[in-house]
Amino acid sequence: MALWIFRAEAGLTIFCFLMLSNALVGPLFNPTQGEEAGFLRLLWLPVYGTALLLSLLRWDKFLNILPAVFMIGGLILFCFASKFWSIEPSVTTRRTIALFFTCVFGLYLGARWRGPHLTELLGISFAILAVGALIACVAAPGFGVHQDVNAGLWKGLWYEKNQMAAMMTLGFIACTTTAYQVPERRRLWIGFAVLMFFLVLMTRSKTSLLACMLVAGAFPVFFALKKGGVLSILFVWLASTASLGAMALYVMAPELIFKALGKDPTLTGRTEIWESLGRLSDKRPLLGYGYKAFWTKDSVPAAVVRQETSWEVPSAHNGWLDLLIQLGWVGVILFGACLVACFFCALFRYERVKDGFFSVLMLMLFSFLILSESFILSQNSLVWALFVCALARLTANALESER
Repeated sequence: MALWIFRAEAGLTIFCFLMLSNALVGPLFNPTQGEEAGFLRLLWLPVYGTALLLSLLRWDKFLNILPAVFMIGGLILFCFASKFWSIEPSVTTRRTIALFFTCVFGLYLGARWRGPHLTELLGISFAILAVGALIACVAAPGFGVHQDVNAGLWKGLWYEKNQMAAMMTLGFIACTTTAYQVPERRRLWIGFAVLMFFLVLMTRSKTSLLACMLVAGAFPVFFALKKGGVLSILFVWLASTASLGAMALYVMAPELIFKALGKDPTLTGRTEIWESLGRLSDKRPLLGYGYKAFWTKDSVPAAVVRQETSWEVPSAHNGWLDLLIQLGWVGVILFGACLVACFFCALFRYERVKDGFFSVLMLMLFSFLILSESFILSQNSLVWALFVCALARLTANALESER
């Protein structure tokens, strides 16, 4: 009976993983991404119900991650409160509810599943997605391969190539950490990691490719830190110096980084978006325009940005700036404090969280991705759910070895 319950719970968890990846369903039933496809919202109800059911069944495990519960709970409450000053209160309310269930699932992951189980469940989910993406690209190129301006680049089960690249990068982390933790199936997980790296290559997403290479390069650093001694000090110094240098270069000469990644130094007009958003943010600096309200179809401030940039801007293309226009400086400071707390705990606890360095790698990847993507407080998003999971594990009041 216990084994049956374990397998059923694992199956339901994988179901939520697959749905939060936003694979297949959207491109299949709403290929134009039109807002009139409201029936797709109904497909999320089983996910929300499953996440809530799993969490209620394991409510006692949440006592081990109280710091994350309070931090994430505070952010959700602030998002909900923003409906009182939101330019689209109904949208803010609806999407805050979706955010709540996404966060509940992320907290459940961090509270319920021990390290090897967590990464292997993730690995299975991403292996399913990777095989599905490969089949779509090879057997149905009209569906799995771009036919437009990105003609020839693979997008698999998603709307566009960068979505697949981001998912496969997450899968690369899951498979490499699982290979480290589950030696009896190491060859299998290394094989899936290679497949996901190949799929990233086929998207030609240099950002995701760089992320995969950084993940692979991080393992020797973690092993050296684990052993201690002079070598660990040297690695810490090198990693700190490289990080500070990269941050300084990004702030002082970002065009060099973008050229190295093969991107337009003007970020295809993104600097114009940021300038326009900066002016609009100055009108509501403290509290913003409301959670998820700015980029709605009938939004007046969004129309201003689109008019000034002469294209249908879907987002800020920067997580921090998107957070600023949604929740103002108060929201930025609240989330920034959570992120700093997570990094602080990771610095001293990365080895004691027994998940093959998955949580700290997820934290690093998330911090990298939000420089160009709006993943912060993103509802129905696997990236945000996994960040919440990493936050829960790294800041837990009862660590893995104590449970």
